[in-house]
Amino acid sequence: MARTDAPLLHTMQIAFFNQLVFRIQQLLRFIGHTQKHMSFDTARIHSDTPHITMALSSTRRTSLIDWLTFKISCRGVDWQVSSLTQLCNQLSESFVMSSIEILTINAIQVISPLTLEDEDVMDATQWLELFHPFTAVHTLSISQAMVSHVVSALRGLGEESSMEVLPALDSLYLEKYRESGSEQPDIEPFIIARHRCNYPVNIYR
Repeated sequence: MARTDAPLLHTMQIAFFNQLVFRIQQLLRFIGHTQKHMSFDTARIHSDTPHITMALSSTRRTSLIDWLTFKISCRGVDWQVSSLTQLCNQLSESFVMSSIEILTINAIQVISPLTLEDEDVMDATQWLELFHPFTAVHTLSISQAMVSHVVSALRGLGEESSMEVLPALDSLYLEKYRESGSEQPDIEPFIIARHRCNYPVNIYR
């Protein structure tokens, strides 16, 4: 596979089934070999009950095509995020992750919103570790089901650490964030930390 050249390949889907450890060395060699045929600037992460999916595509094409898709079969958001983090860290060894500028995270299962007292339900550092390979992302969009989890992770960052996670971020879209009656965590500490570093982030609801 590593020596295969596929200039006419438009879509590639890779599935992993309940794996604790991911070994993708051959895939990385293949990606490096076909680098001239690939250029991704968008990543869509989608969490469903039995699996999590990450689709990489490019807005620079005449039509938006999900060229490279990874699907990991596992249950539980914590396991899904941990598994995807492991995969993204390995992908960061290639050029793939460094060009992603737009990141979207959504879910269709009902995930209980977090209150300040519930932040320890899922370790916030899992989200921060997932974000680390996305060094070029300037736009992050979070669906309603994931807002509380992501905000809980970002709000705990200090001034210096806020620049270690998503350093290029300037636009943060939080679906239905803090609507009437909502008890979602406050994103303000993260916004203040970034502002003090002269890298402001705009919030959109």
